Amino acid sequence: MITLSCETSTLLGSVAVLDGDKILSYQESQRQGSHSDILNVLVDNALKESGKNLTDIDAFISGTGPGSFTGIRISLNAIKSYAYCFNKPVYGGNSLQSLAYATKHVDMAHQFKNLPVISMINAYKNMVYVATHKFENGCLRVVKSPEVIRVQNLADYVSENSVVCGDGFSTYQKFFPQELSEKLVRVEGVLDDPQAKTLGLMANRNYLKSQNWNELLPLYLRASEAEENLQGIKYQPLI
Repeated sequence: MITLSCETSTLLGSVAVLDGDKILSYQESQRQGSHSDILNVLVDNALKESGKNLTDIDAFISGTGPGSFTGIRISLNAIKSYAYCFNKPVYGGNSLQSLAYATKHVDMAHQFKNLPVISMINAYKNMVYVATHKFENGCLRVVKSPEVIRVQNLADYVSENSVVCGDGFSTYQKFFPQELSEKLVRVEGVLDDPQAKTLGLMANRNYLKSQNWNELLPLYLRASEAEENLQGIKYQPLI
């Protein structure tokens, strides 16, 4: 199966073309602003490098979040448009699961291989998106589903030693109490941002579900800033 995947839920935007487990092309761009002005360029470059056209793609894949509301929509809209135009199926993968799956390819010491994996993405306003997964017999299992929690409450979330990935860790690590820091293992090679090529690998290994283009939905764990203000949800300083 030849796939084209896009991931723009964080500051790192990326596009990948895969043939099964073989990565034919991978393009990425680190952006402080919107990915909307670069995504089409990345898609074009990836197709050219892989020697494929959009008509060659068997399925289209998008990251669904959690992450930037605008970023999620950019990838989803592009992938759903391609799937609609070419009458092909789509796959959606959440960014926290993608980060956890990517640790499968990290060379880590034996004592860390069987630890749970906590994915942690910066949700801003001193909050993080988190989920916990664990590899069992080579397969990734969900231990705790995606949720958003305040950084101040992370010590209650982390109950055992765990490998941690995602930019939420690097952003807020300096505010963690010692007891929490001692439980989180940061292994060299784990990702700060989800990548499009991981989504392609996950689809090929049946971690993602095939859908029609109009069934693919974003994973929003927070309300919009305006809605949070109406609900009285306030920013809480860490110090």
